[in-house]
Amino acid sequence: MKKNNVLIGSALALLIAPTVLSNLSPQTVSAADIDTTETGLVGTVNGSGILVDDQGQAITSTFLPNNSSWKLGSTKQLNGVTYYQVATNEWIAANNLNISNQAQTTQTQAQAQSSYETQVANSGQTGTTKWTTAVVNSQGQAVSGVMLPAGSVWNVGPTVTINGASYIQIATDEYVAASNLNIASPQTTQTQTTQQSQQPVVGTVVNGPADVYDTSMDSFSGRQLQDGSQWKVGQMVQNKYGHTFYQVSTNEWTQSSNMQLNQADAQNNVTSEPEFATSVTQ
Repeated sequence: MKKNNVLIGSALALLIAPTVLSNLSPQTVSAADIDTTETGLVGTVNGSGILVDDQGQAITSTFLPNNSSWKLGSTKQLNGVTYYQVATNEWIAANNLNISNQAQTTQTQAQAQSSYETQVANSGQTGTTKWTTAVVNSQGQAVSGVMLPAGSVWNVGPTVTINGASYIQIATDEYVAASNLNIASPQTTQTQTTQQSQQPVVGTVVNGPADVYDTSMDSFSGRQLQDGSQWKVGQMVQNKYGHTFYQVSTNEWTQSSNMQLNQADAQNNVTSEPEFATSVTQ
């Protein structure tokens, strides 16, 4: 009887097995997630910054900007591709990253800053921008949101070649085209004072836009100077009502309340013109 029970049980198992197996859908087997947080890896986006979720589906609502850097978390395989986690339910393909160790990156940046400061201290040179100037990094890519105003003075480091052109370092991984700078060596205080007095007076528009007074019309012309724009200043006059105007072109002037000058003592050059622009300042 026992033998018959064993045979019956075996037969039932064979009958059930195909049914169970047929209900199992095929799955892609991935290795377990590996946590890289402890190693302090940092990934810099190189190319596509497309993200996927935990299931490998593309996230269309966001992406990582090119050249941006991110602390990396776990790594996993999705459809044979290695991905690193950059946020909860957000992953980026490893082949779209330049991966480095955070500690090494920090040390390299500190060494670069120290080297730059030493070079500046040893050279003692300064560069004055000839006009509003863009800034690039060591790869020749524009540094977003950074523009140097015309006439501004910067301590300069070494000269390097980027994409075949000469650039001068003004900060860690920040460079300006050499053709956009006038370079000066260290000078005595007396010489610096003399040169400063000879430099053109440049005004930056503040609280703008600034209205323009036209002497040929004896009224405001309707033209305006945009906030933050810079203008070489000619004459400076004050009328009998105490309003000071700066000349920005042959017939065009703007009020001192809308312009910040690059030289603190430039106000000493203001002359008295009692009847100047009295029609618009009464």
